[in-house]
Amino acid sequence: MIQDASRYGKRVETMAILLLLAYPSAMLVIKGGMNGAFLSLLLLSFAAWPRGSRDFLHVCWTRDMTSYLLAMAAMLVAIFISQSYHHHYSGHPYDAASRFLLSVPIFMLLLRLRFSVVTAVQYGFPLAAIAGCAMLKPIVQGRYGIATLDLIHFGDFQLMLAVLSLASINWTGRDAMWLKSLKIIGFMAGIYASILSGSRGGWMALPVFLLIFAYFRLGKLSLKIMTILLLTLVMTGCLAYFANQTIQQRVDETINNLTEFSGGNRDTSTGIRLQLYRAAAEIIAQHPIFGVGPEGFKDEMDAMQQSGKITPLAAELGKGEVHNELLSKTAGLGLPGLLAMLMIYLVPLRIFYRALRANSVQIRQSGMLGLIFVSGFMVFGLTVEVLNLTLATAFYSLTVAVLLAACLNIHHGEYNTPIN
Repeated sequence: MIQDASRYGKRVETMAILLLLAYPSAMLVIKGGMNGAFLSLLLLSFAAWPRGSRDFLHVCWTRDMTSYLLAMAAMLVAIFISQSYHHHYSGHPYDAASRFLLSVPIFMLLLRLRFSVVTAVQYGFPLAAIAGCAMLKPIVQGRYGIATLDLIHFGDFQLMLAVLSLASINWTGRDAMWLKSLKIIGFMAGIYASILSGSRGGWMALPVFLLIFAYFRLGKLSLKIMTILLLTLVMTGCLAYFANQTIQQRVDETINNLTEFSGGNRDTSTGIRLQLYRAAAEIIAQHPIFGVGPEGFKDEMDAMQQSGKITPLAAELGKGEVHNELLSKTAGLGLPGLLAMLMIYLVPLRIFYRALRANSVQIRQSGMLGLIFVSGFMVFGLTVEVLNLTLATAFYSLTVAVLLAACLNIHHGEYNTPIN
């Protein structure tokens, strides 16, 4: 019986390793691959439950885990509250939001597996960045991407995979030369692909990543260190601007867009975003508590166009998205939507930040990776709705679950044994 349980535990761990290796690449290479990997891990967590139910009942449940559970359920509650107020129910808004809550059983499974199983994802990050770079093809003039993702999400995700690849060096100890080389190549491939995509909004996250990494390495951020980092960023930015035509073109476009907007031309890429931000702010002011419904923002566009508040082109594009995560959720779901979105960001951030104070270097580095990941999504969400896609929500919620499990996994001895 013990031998059978041990064999079963090894099979569970093997399946988990394979899925953690595969899901970042599956997100880019296979249409529907991210959701497929997410579902497979979810089914694995349910399949492991009957065999390990005694262990699950005796898990050392903490306040951090309770906060995490509430944060992952918050968006579903916010959607229900808004729909109930407007007496209009639809299943579609729950599709992406359900990934948050469904990631909790996956977290519970990973929490019980050995630390080396959870950290298998460190191989998946660079492999995915390299795969995305290998799949590059021209999409629009001067910009490259892949067939399975739009340019903005592709560029943002490649940047994230690149930084996670580099930041995961020596995560579980001193990396072998081949593994370190793989991560460095993954970093360069991801940065290269992000630049060629021309997704400039995501580049704003680079200073944040640098600050987190510096804090992790140094343990503090003095004025002197902040000044050095600022000068380094300015010099690196100037070098990148003059050395790369794509970066130069996208930065110049932003400046020109702002100039044209102030001159009366509102139908530029940046101008349309600014129009939609103003429209969202007005909707929030009129419907602060319950919003206009999960899918109500698009219904407001025609009226705003007719009143001259936004242009026809902005109204048409606004029916697709607001281009800002917080404004979108607040306009659609009101105050509960804003609180839910903040919980989805800030609760994991708090746990990751606390992990930086742990004695174990492995835990501290897990926390640093988590801070990079969540803060990156927060910055990405300033210029695009990242979490309105099931693919992106699955990627976010699963990676948060993996990194949280890495942070909490080796705090307690009982989490360091194979499932049985």
